[in-house]
Amino acid sequence: MAVTLPSSSAAGAPERAGVVGWLVFAVSFGLLLSDYMSRQVLSAVFPLLKGEWGLADAQLGALAGVVALMVGLLTFPLSLLADRIGRVRSVVAMAAIWSLATLGCGLATNFHQMLAARFFVGVGEAAYGSVGLAVVFTYFPRTLRSTITGAFMAGGVFGSFLGMALGGVVAGELGCYSLWNGSPDLSQSAREGDTDRFRSV
Repeated sequence: MAVTLPSSSAAGAPERAGVVGWLVFAVSFGLLLSDYMSRQVLSAVFPLLKGEWGLADAQLGALAGVVALMVGLLTFPLSLLADRIGRVRSVVAMAAIWSLATLGCGLATNFHQMLAARFFVGVGEAAYGSVGLAVVFTYFPRTLRSTITGAFMAGGVFGSFLGMALGGVVAGELGCYSLWNGSPDLSQSAREGDTDRFRSV
């Protein structure tokens, strides 16, 4: 009885890495940096959020832990879904979700809004590591898979470092909201301005 292999397996891996493959790797690596930076940057501004919103330690823990929780719960089912609907399409969708959720973090004005935004950050990031690596693998020969895996995984470590190391510096200069939306903390200035106008009435 003849057995027909899936088309991806029958095609096999390329014999050598081309320019397109390295470009795909560079883009995927950059997305992984962004992934882990947005995941870890919150730790750098815990004191600022705790003071401004009056958060308890348990609430800070929830903000940090909800991303890891969603990643843990959804990595397998979303990876399975990506294999069915298309990996490239899934990577684009995940990057869009966590980017919009990260912007939502910058627009949040209280704990519950931030928690919801962080929830969707976790949803968007859940399967990117596995699916993104699978996409990269299609452009490289099997003999380079350990090398590519190691280089790709290093993006998560560097992203975590950059998120925490640079987060505090940027927050100190521009305000904690600038970490997510890329602009100075105008919302805080507006609130202070409203308070000053109220006091002058």
